[in-house]
Amino acid sequence: MKNNRWLAVISILLMFVFIMGCAKGSVISPHKGAIPEVKVVEKPVKPSQTTPSKAKTPEAKPLEIKQQVVKPPDVKSAEVKAQPPVVLPPSIPVNRNAVGCVFPLTGRFADAGNKALDAVLLSAKIFDQRSPSPRKIVVADSGENPEGIKKAVAYLADQAKVMVIVAITGTAEATIAAREAQKRQVPLILIASKEGVTEVGEYVFQHFLTPTQQIQALTKYASDTLNVAIFAVLYPQDDYGEEMVRLFRGEIEKAGGKVDKAIPYNKRQADFTEQIKKLMGSKFGASEKVHAATEESQSRFSADFEALFIPDSPLRVKMIASQLAFYDVKALKLLGTSLWHSSDLLKKGAEYLEGAVFPDSFLVNGILPETNDFVDVYYSAYSREPDNIEALAYDTMGLAISVLEDREIKTRAEFIKALSAVQGFRGVTGSISFRGNRVAQKDAFILKVQSGKIEQVK
Repeated sequence: MKNNRWLAVISILLMFVFIMGCAKGSVISPHKGAIPEVKVVEKPVKPSQTTPSKAKTPEAKPLEIKQQVVKPPDVKSAEVKAQPPVVLPPSIPVNRNAVGCVFPLTGRFADAGNKALDAVLLSAKIFDQRSPSPRKIVVADSGENPEGIKKAVAYLADQAKVMVIVAITGTAEATIAAREAQKRQVPLILIASKEGVTEVGEYVFQHFLTPTQQIQALTKYASDTLNVAIFAVLYPQDDYGEEMVRLFRGEIEKAGGKVDKAIPYNKRQADFTEQIKKLMGSKFGASEKVHAATEESQSRFSADFEALFIPDSPLRVKMIASQLAFYDVKALKLLGTSLWHSSDLLKKGAEYLEGAVFPDSFLVNGILPETNDFVDVYYSAYSREPDNIEALAYDTMGLAISVLEDREIKTRAEFIKALSAVQGFRGVTGSISFRGNRVAQKDAFILKVQSGKIEQVK
C-alpha cells in the first residue's frame, strides 16, 4: 500500500510538470527543420506621457517592448527558385486584426529593420494606453538571407494567419517575397525599390518612391521650374547608374528636351578629369569672362548644356562637384536621385553642391503638416528623428490599418480589393493612391541644397 501511494504521488508530480511545460509562453522553440519562430509583439510597457515636442523632450527614453525572439536556423544556400503557385481555399480563416511584418532585425540591415519596427508600432498605436489597439503585430526576422524572407512570409501567411504582410526587402529579395505571397494568397505591401515587382500577381503591392517616379518628378521640376532644356549625364557603370540614365533620357525626350551627352565612369575611380574633358569637349581649358550682377569678373566655362545629372552616392557626387569647380565648370544646375539624401551630403565639400536638387519621399523638416506631426510624435517616443525608412514604414502600416477600419472586410481577397481602391491617403510621405498596377502613386518631394541645408522646395 505504501509503495502504491508513493507511485501515485510521483505520477501526479510528473503530470503537473508536463502541464506547466506545455503552458509556458506562446512561443516554443522549433525542432530542427521546423518553420522558424518569429518575434511576437505583446503588451508594451507604459510609455512616457511627455508632450510630443522635439524641443522639449530630449530626456525621453525609447519605449521598451516585451517580446520573445527565436532566431531562424541558418540557411546554407541563398538560391531560391520560383515555385508554381499553390491555390489555397478562398475561405482560409485569418485573423483580421493581425498584421505581419518581415523586417531584417539581424545582420547588415538590422538598424533599418529595427527602426522600421519602431515606426510600425507607433503607427498601429500599440503604445496608446487611453485607447488600446485591437491590432496584433507579428514580426518575422528576415535576416540577410533570401531564404529567411521566404520562410518568414510562409510562416506569417499560413501559421500566424495574418490579414496582410508589410515587408522591407532589397531589390533582389523583393521578387522572392512577392512570389511567396502570391503563392500563399496573402496581401503583401513591399517597401522596396524594384521596378515591376507587382507584376508577380494581384496579391502584391508596392509602397516606395520608385526610380521611375523619382525621374518623372525630377525632370518635370527641371523643365517646368528650372527651365532647363538641354542636359548632360555623368553616371557610374553599374546596374543602378545605367537604369537611371535610361529612365532620365526617356523622360527628357518625352518633355521635349535633349540629353546632349551621357558619359560613364568606373565606380571605383576618384579622378574625373577625363570625364570632365568629354563633357566640355573643345572648350575644356579655354575659359571666358562673364560678368555677374555685381559687375565682378568671374571665370567659368560655357557649356553646351544647362544641367548635369549624377545618379550616384553623396561621396562620389561631392568628388565630382569639387573637380568641376577646380576646372572652372560653374553655373551648372546639378541634379541627383534619392541616393543623395544622406547626412554625408552636407559634410565637407557641400559648398560645391549649392543649389543642387534631387527627389525623395521624406524630409524631417518638410513642409507638410502630417510630416511635422509625425516627426514630433516619433521624437517623443524614441528620442531621435526619423529617417526615410521609418516614414515609409509608418505610412505603410497606416495604409493597412485604414483598410482594416472597415469591419466588413473579413477576407484577404476583400482586403486587396479595398487596398487597390485607396485614393488620396494623406501620409507623412505625401498623398498616396493605388492604381491598376498596385504601385503606390506618390508625389515626390523635391529637395534642394540651400545655405548648407537640405530644404523642401516642392
